[in-house]
Amino acid sequence: MKKTSQLIQFIFMGMVIAGMLSACAVSTPPAVPSPMETPQAAPIELDLEADGSPFIVYQGGYRFEAPLGSDVSIMGPSTTLSAQEDALLFKLDGINKMSVTRSAQEILDILIDTLFSADQSRVKKSDLITSQVEGYEGVAYDFTGTFLNHKVEGRALVVKPSEKRYISIIGMALVDDQPDLWQTTGKDFFNYLLSRYAILPEDQLSSADICPISPDATYGFEVENAIKVGGGLTSGFLRERAYLDNLLGPDGSLVTYERVGSLESPDSIVDEYVLTVGTQVYRLFLDVYSYGVINAPRGLGCMGAFPLGEP
Repeated sequence: MKKTSQLIQFIFMGMVIAGMLSACAVSTPPAVPSPMETPQAAPIELDLEADGSPFIVYQGGYRFEAPLGSDVSIMGPSTTLSAQEDALLFKLDGINKMSVTRSAQEILDILIDTLFSADQSRVKKSDLITSQVEGYEGVAYDFTGTFLNHKVEGRALVVKPSEKRYISIIGMALVDDQPDLWQTTGKDFFNYLLSRYAILPEDQLSSADICPISPDATYGFEVENAIKVGGGLTSGFLRERAYLDNLLGPDGSLVTYERVGSLESPDSIVDEYVLTVGTQVYRLFLDVYSYGVINAPRGLGCMGAFPLGEP
């Protein structure tokens, strides 16, 4: 299977986000960062047996583990995971404030219909499946179809932990060249996420929209005071991306970033990134070998609470 273009991933993300907004009639969120391509370590083979990388998505109201060998992008309430050279795509979402009350099945239908609304896309859904996540009743579909002219197979799940809140998990495999990919690997990936998934209690959501700003003017801007995201060689790169994807300019504007390289600090090795916000350029230093308090640097903003608990 040739590596799927990033366009497929972005459209996959955009279609589901559009479905979320139409399902919930929420206000349009602030513009999200648009990261640039950054070099990373050699790909790790997908491992659905080992412990993965933990993330806490406060804006979406859920916690999950990304399996080793998967790529992760977190923006606001939405997480996209990919693996097997992008032949496996998964989307996690959560909405904590809904102005329109709909059933789990209605939301599920909206998400699936929106995802397959693009040209050269169609879907066939199974009978409705009942499911549970952390004791909450949910509904799911198995589906087959065509997504942007690629044959796909997958599953979609929606759970409503409260009247005005829902979470969703959509996974699919591009099966043009690997007809058994969903059956042999995709289902196991889906079950891996479910077995390591948690719905955050209501009292943890109050800080979701709060952007913590460091009181230290040198935080992140000096090698000696790098942002300690943790994760090491295994998941440090994913955690750097999750941190940077959550940043916004001081006025809520777009942030793009590019990794420059690595250099030694007095007690570690840190990664240097160049951030561009309009005409402004910032240099940030991130440390994947240590974990500490996670804040936004002075002079920048963020989409809300950072999705990085202790690794």
